[in-house]
Amino acid sequence: MINETDKPQSDDSAERATDEAVAPPRAPNADATDAAPTDETPEQKRARIIAEAKAKAAAKMAAGGTKPADSATTTQPAPSDDEKAARIAEARAKAAALKQAAGDRSATAPVSPATPATTAAGAPKAPVKKKDEGPKPTDASNHPLVKRINENLDGAVVEASEFLGQLSVRVAPARIVEVCEFLKRDALSPFDYLSDLTCVHFPENTGAPFEVVYNLYSISANVRVRLKVATTDAGGVESVTGVWPAANWMEREVYDLFGVRFHNHPDLRRLLLPPDWEGHPLRKDYPLEPVENNWTAKHLPEFTDVQREQLEQRRAYGLEALSTPNERRVREIFIAGKEVMPLDRK
Repeated sequence: MINETDKPQSDDSAERATDEAVAPPRAPNADATDAAPTDETPEQKRARIIAEAKAKAAAKMAAGGTKPADSATTTQPAPSDDEKAARIAEARAKAAALKQAAGDRSATAPVSPATPATTAAGAPKAPVKKKDEGPKPTDASNHPLVKRINENLDGAVVEASEFLGQLSVRVAPARIVEVCEFLKRDALSPFDYLSDLTCVHFPENTGAPFEVVYNLYSISANVRVRLKVATTDAGGVESVTGVWPAANWMEREVYDLFGVRFHNHPDLRRLLLPPDWEGHPLRKDYPLEPVENNWTAKHLPEFTDVQREQLEQRRAYGLEALSTPNERRVREIFIAGKEVMPLDRK
């Protein structure tokens, strides 16, 4: 008796077996019955996975109409720093060329009447408006007071200027007394009050580094004027104490602090500093820090380097005991070995 399995296969069954052997594996989304065989080798498993991936890519291509890029063949290496710099430079060059081309077109293209030329692309911006400069002195040679001085004292006025309503007249040094006497007895505006007399030091003016300033005021006319005289410390200027007696101490103060001499002064001597003090403190070349000179060596006790260093340190801390000009008392404290400000330690 022959079993059914022992019967020879027909031609149709043989062809079916051949087709199943050569048929490609189905896509991963196939039926659950198409599970992977459990007895496949690693090489067969790798081949099956690649075949499934290709089948899935072919299905997506058929559905979307585009061919996906093969990751194995399209992956490019990361660009280096030189390549990045080259790309950036190329992009900047293109942008500059486009900007220049746009500017050339806007410069040659006609501008419509409704659109101002400054709004065209690439046109230069309007310059920034500078801030208005402050007021400056103006020439005051035609001022009524200056004209009266020139009419009565020819050649006495060297220069006249006005700044913010303030009249300044530069007078020749040899004519200062004449000008002051005329202004004090002027009929229209008698300047009967010398409000101030001071000095200014200009070291860069080697010819006449000092400028004596007279501020005059007319009480009845309520008018002010400023007189200026350029001079040197040795040459000096004539005293005006004969015109205004109040100039006595003012001129002494200028002589004391600036060194400018006033000829024919009744009592020209120092007013604030000792008679044998060296130098004039309000000159711009005078040192700002305390100085040691012949007067300090003669009139003050010996001041050692240690004490001087201590004094500078205490003065740097702003101690009130050393902020006064009574340096002799401070030196006596140091010589006696006392503490200016005792420490708070116990």
